[in-house]
Amino acid sequence: ARRGGIYYRGEKIGFAVGRVVPTDGGCEQQEDGRMQMALLGADTVASLHTSARVDRDFALQSFDFSLDPGTGPTRISGVVEGLQLTLTIATPTSSRTDVRTLLEPPALALSLGRRLAAAGLTTGATHRFSVFDPATLTNAPMSISVGERELVRAAGLPIPAFRVEMEFAGLRATSWITDTGELMIARSDQ
Repeated sequence: ARRGGIYYRGEKIGFAVGRVVPTDGGCEQQEDGRMQMALLGADTVASLHTSARVDRDFALQSFDFSLDPGTGPTRISGVVEGLQLTLTIATPTSSRTDVRTLLEPPALALSLGRRLAAAGLTTGATHRFSVFDPATLTNAPMSISVGERELVRAAGLPIPAFRVEMEFAGLRATSWITDTGELMIARSDQ
């Protein structure tokens, strides 16, 4: 399991704990966290859960996402079949299903570190993925630039990791990803 902070504009607003569970056809990546957010003008702490099932090439097969700001969870699950994404959205009071045809196969940000590592992290490389954001129900391009390999401190130990700059929906973030695809630190620059 790994634990990391969630940062916005340099300020820590929460944390997340992630783990990877092997499956017959690939793996399931899970992440649980808590994040401070504003809800109806008041600060609250929301619980987050994401799990993504990917194949051996880290292509997204299905996912589950939930967000609970203390008023009851909103759950979003999705199944990917080619370019078709079937979404089920459930709130404490209702449920609906939506089928969307996408222009590109979607990925979740949760699985991109392992996908990049599987392809081979190379300083100077750039990548573009179509990333589905369950919180906003949008599929948008994410640009990724791989920087230098650096030593990052985790639990007091120096760990080699690549600095990765990401841009998604107008937001920029800096992360450090190990050779095995573990996200060490993520920080929002905007």
